[in-house]
Amino acid sequence: MRLVFFLVGAALGAPTRYLIDTYFRSQYRFPVGILAVNVLGSFLIGLVAEAQSNLAFGLLGFCGSLTTWSAFALDLFDSADRGRPKEFAVNLIANYGLGVVAALIGLWVAQ
Repeated sequence: MRLVFFLVGAALGAPTRYLIDTYFRSQYRFPVGILAVNVLGSFLIGLVAEAQSNLAFGLLGFCGSLTTWSAFALDLFDSADRGRPKEFAVNLIANYGLGVVAALIGLWVAQ
């Protein structure tokens, strides 16, 4: 049953990421959508990190497909390739920094 929750969560997370990223890419040059899903996913993972329930397993499936390393890395490569070192640095620091802070806040809220 846990696998079913995980698969349903994953099936919902990837399209959610796509829709959020597509919307923000039409509004901004900076990859705000990928930053938003990575930070939100980090918070949610922190929130359910110690839970052993089926719901938590499904939420981890959702977060696993919501967050993305590949799109984040592609955005970094694009910034470097286009000679935008400030954009590269802000994106790198924001994703890692805000992601860690969001996960810590999720852990704190869960306690």
